[in-house]
Parts: sequence; structure tokens; C-alpha cells
Amino acid sequence: MWQLFLIAVVSSNHPTVSGATMSASLLSTAMIAEAPTCAAGFVWREAKADDYVCVTPESRNLAAQENADASRRWISGGFGSQTCTSGYVWREAFSGDKVCVSPDRRAAVRIENAQATSRIAAAPTCRSGYVWREAKADDYVCVTPGSRSRVRSENATASSRWINGAYGPQTCISGYVWREAFAGDTVCVTPGIRNMVRSENAMAGSRRE
Repeated sequence: MWQLFLIAVVSSNHPTVSGATMSASLLSTAMIAEAPTCAAGFVWREAKADDYVCVTPESRNLAAQENADASRRWISGGFGSQTCTSGYVWREAFSGDKVCVSPDRRAAVRIENAQATSRIAAAPTCRSGYVWREAKADDYVCVTPGSRSRVRSENATASSRWINGAYGPQTCISGYVWREAFAGDTVCVTPGIRNMVRSENAMAGSRRE
């Protein structure tokens, strides 16, 4: 029912606490992503590589077209170089998603995210004492309740730790690094929290029933 993917992230422009860059030859700590099998009639949305929210085939096709057209709907404006043209808003299928779509489409995407767990063939059951982390809609890594609460707070305050900098509009303020709970997770946390998240990912399989 569930597929396990090992994602090795290599980056030549990876933020560190000091703002220095890592060598492209260095391999970051591997991250484990849990990919659900969608219920009949649904497919992965794939608004980005690891977007496993289950949607209709029509919605996935629409997301692919939106991604292809993204640059046509961006202008330099009040929100940087990815400000949406008049009549469009950021899609927000995941944290940091700045593809521009109609307000109705963004509302539909929010509903898809809210219904994510109801459209998978079987959600993993966490062992006693653990709950889904939910760093994004389909993040089913099992963690302690305290960790999930912390993640929710981090998500809610994400924009307060971003600045326009060397890594774009989601560069972390001094002393913070990207959380990397999943590929593309640019929520800023302390280095200690990021290490904790990596440990949670590594232990994902051992905390499920």
C-alpha cells in the first residue's frame, strides 16, 4: 500500500547557519518520504516531485499545465519576482508554492489538501504514543505529539523567518536553516531542530504499526 523512497539531496547552494554554501560534492543527510497509494480513481497530484496528495486525474493534468505556465503569470512586484499578475494568487499546494492560479483554483487545492487522508488506499497507523507529523498535508511520518505541535507552530510562523537573500525570498534569517522534513520544505528552524527532523525521517518505519 505504501512505497518507501530514499531521497538524497545534493545542493551547491544549501544554506547553513553562517550563510556559507556547501560543496556540490557533499551529500546531505538522506531524507525518507512516504508515498501513499491513492484510492481507486485518484492519482498523485505532483505539483512538485514529492507531492503525493491524491486528486483526480483532471486535477493532476491541471497542476502540470499550471507549472508549465508559471513564468507567464509572474511579474516583479510587491512580493518579489514571483508576484502574480492581476486576477491570480499563489496556488499554495505546499509550503513555498508560488505558481499563480485563479482564486477558485487555490480554494480547490486547499480542499484537496484537507481531503488528502480520505483519498489514500491505506494510511499508516502510528504505534502507541506517536501521531502523524503533518509538516504538509500528506506527511505521515510518525512522531511524538509534542513534535507535531512544534511543527504546526513552525508552519504558522514560517514567513517571519524568511528574508530576501542569496537563496531567494525564502532565505532564512541568521541562525536558522531550512527544516527539510520533505524535499522542498523551506520552513526555517534551528540547526538542532533540523537534525531532530532528520532523525524522525530515519526512524519513520520503526514507529508504524
